[in-house]
Amino acid sequence: MSFDFFEGAAGTGKTHNLVGRAAELVEGGALGAGQKVLALTFMNGARRRLDSRLGERPVFRRRFDCQTFDVFARTLTARRRSLVTQAMLAQTDGLNEFDRPCALAGSLLEYELVRRWVARSFPLVLVDEAQDLDDHRLRILQGLAPSSLIVSAADAFQCLQNGRDTAALMSWLEAAGDTHRLTQVRRTDRPGLLAAALAVRDGRDIKTVLTANAYDGRTTWNGAGFRLTEAQATNANPALLVWSIANDISQRQGPVVILTPDASNAIVRTALGTVQTKQHTRKNGATFGPYQLTWDRHDNEEADELLAPITLPESASYADLRALLAPLGGKAAIAQAINHMDRLRRVHGRTAFTATQVTEFVRDAVRSRSRLGFVQHRGHVAMTIQRAKNREFPNVIVLWPHTVTGSAEHLRRLLYNGITRAKNHCTVIVLGQGRLSAPPFA
Repeated sequence: MSFDFFEGAAGTGKTHNLVGRAAELVEGGALGAGQKVLALTFMNGARRRLDSRLGERPVFRRRFDCQTFDVFARTLTARRRSLVTQAMLAQTDGLNEFDRPCALAGSLLEYELVRRWVARSFPLVLVDEAQDLDDHRLRILQGLAPSSLIVSAADAFQCLQNGRDTAALMSWLEAAGDTHRLTQVRRTDRPGLLAAALAVRDGRDIKTVLTANAYDGRTTWNGAGFRLTEAQATNANPALLVWSIANDISQRQGPVVILTPDASNAIVRTALGTVQTKQHTRKNGATFGPYQLTWDRHDNEEADELLAPITLPESASYADLRALLAPLGGKAAIAQAINHMDRLRRVHGRTAFTATQVTEFVRDAVRSRSRLGFVQHRGHVAMTIQRAKNREFPNVIVLWPHTVTGSAEHLRRLLYNGITRAKNHCTVIVLGQGRLSAPPFA
């Protein structure tokens, strides 16, 4: 079986090349009648984006299936449960609900008959963002490799798990078959943006590749497509940060995405709330703002916020829960959860549900709507750097609070991933003063 591995920095077209190579293989006859491409990712966000990329190519029409490793592992272990031994189960004791099926799937794929069984349906497997794979998910990929064609893409520097050593993973990927090095950044041609990203990746002082400009007692460091600045802000006085964000938005054409490595930071939260309500006036009398902003959050966070206005009883009847949830019934995910409980009542005779079950029903509904693309954002968008992985936006603002933790290497990877999401312009606003002489900026 062949194995193609695309390795390169952010914006060099790893996913583009992965999909292109898969198209070549399909056009060359890799798929037989009734067979599909299996596309695997670590996270649901990456799965949705890869699903979209594949859906744009006519050659893949109705001939691919995008899944996370977790979903694939659960399906595999459920269908081949007769081969799961007590020893396998004992080895997975203590693992969480996501890692346990992946560990079991890795063990099952050691059987040649299981590998061939998977290959009969999926002779071609794509793996994007492979740098995120942990030991359990890597075992799945290693198990699939002997019987299926594999095309994968990864960049070790874009692994955002603090402290995770990717050396063994990357070595295996490079030794598994043909490695294709991608060196030309295609996401942007803005020299300041490119220089700043490369400086962070190389561990150099970011200010040395920029030009310092002083104005009104403040210094900013600038390059074509990039700006670095500090904003003194506290919980009691976030005004300068609010002005910095709104001023930057006013200078951009099109939508702006605001990224931060710590979405729970109180100063960041307060500032972004004020950006949506405050109008600013320049010295010449011109005004700008307020700006509508939406948080792009994890599906579970979205579900938990929907349920925040009520307190679910530990256990209650369907009628009581329906009455409790009715005021929130205008929210699609809540309505779906009520309908799901109603079906369980009518079809299976369920008369009572626990708080945990109701919460999971709502979370499933949110995940389903997100997976199908029903979640839409109006105005500008804010999200964590981690959630923005493998995505690109015209304009980016990175808010860097003092609460970011991790090793110097981890901080550089976070900042690099934030900067490299931008196609036209990126502004990095560092909260506080005198922090530019420490990692990840120096």
